[in-house]
Amino acid sequence: MNSQELEKVSMNGRMAYAILCVEQYLLTKYPDRDWSHLSEEMWPVTNTYWDEWAERFMEIIPQYLFEHVSYQESDFEFLEETDYNVFSDLFRGISDGHSDEEHDRVNYLLLSLYKLEEVYAYTEIPDKGEESLEIIDKVCEILTQDDVTLPAVESVSFSLFSERNGWGDPFDGKELSLILRSSS
Repeated sequence: MNSQELEKVSMNGRMAYAILCVEQYLLTKYPDRDWSHLSEEMWPVTNTYWDEWAERFMEIIPQYLFEHVSYQESDFEFLEETDYNVFSDLFRGISDGHSDEEHDRVNYLLLSLYKLEEVYAYTEIPDKGEESLEIIDKVCEILTQDDVTLPAVESVSFSLFSERNGWGDPFDGKELSLILRSSS
């Protein structure tokens, strides 16, 4: 996949594609874990204000989740203790959250979703949104390096860059989810 395939896809569609990449990676590399809780937290972004989604989502990225030794020592604004325990168990042994570098793949991929949200936050999208395409290119590169099949771009091609100044119309991304569709 090269980023030219996503140039006509909206930011909402690009985010959906990045989430599909994360799901595909998790299902391929860690198929014995139940990723549905994480998917439930990722997909609302396609149907809400991105900054509101990011405030909540950031707290479950391993880098932030493991910033404190325990829930009691944390200062989470949205994350409940039950969810803290669920995500801590989910990431245990695969991500320590101490690096956003590529060697901590799960942390890096989840941070990429946050970076995708931040790249044009409170601004207009310049040209074709090249910075967002670069983030997705890096996500795809990781999947390719780790022999993970890339999702089909066609699954998000309905969401057009020509809609809503590049952002695209909101949609229920859960319908695209590789994880939530298989667990329902």
